[in-house]
Amino acid sequence: MSSGPVADHRDSATGTLHLTLVRHGTTAWNEDGRWQGLTDNPLGPQGEAQARALREKLAGQTFDAVWSSDLQRAVQTAELALPGQPLRLDPRLREYHFGDFEGFTVPQMQGHAGFVHWQADPWPHPAPGGESLRGVARRMRAWADELPDGRVIAFSHSVAIRTLMVDLFATPLETQENYPIPYRERLKNGQLVTLRREKGEWTREAVGDS
Repeated sequence: MSSGPVADHRDSATGTLHLTLVRHGTTAWNEDGRWQGLTDNPLGPQGEAQARALREKLAGQTFDAVWSSDLQRAVQTAELALPGQPLRLDPRLREYHFGDFEGFTVPQMQGHAGFVHWQADPWPHPAPGGESLRGVARRMRAWADELPDGRVIAFSHSVAIRTLMVDLFATPLETQENYPIPYRERLKNGQLVTLRREKGEWTREAVGDS
């Protein structure tokens, strides 16, 4: 695809925002089953390959703005997927802050003294030393609601993206076996989600693999 400047067009005539959300590529901690949150890990070789595959998938598409979390795994994915495009960084697109659980596997989390309280209601309860899912929803929603009409792509993180969708569509929380986040849906590394906002109403267009 072209590595030139971002297209200067808008869907403002229809009052529509087309928002593509992308989970970053794989890191070494992803491969090890370790939860990284705000830990600023780089992409591994597999993640770089996933990002380059996204370049082909996105070929021919134009965006009015390209956004990314400021964590390097998201930035690297954006730069490999859309080389040469101006990139806007926003810390509101960061992953959920797992606090004391950063770098832990699920069994290690389960052995922590604060795990049971957190899991009793993780929407309002922050992870020990971290944040709540409600807090993630507030910052992600604030970012999304500020976007003007047009075509936007944003590179973010699994829990952050899914939390935005839970908030937008009032999705019920569901406890998951041996998985600490109460969302049934999972996102693979490099996976895309497409949302639409028209006259203030959000709908979901598609979810696709990279």
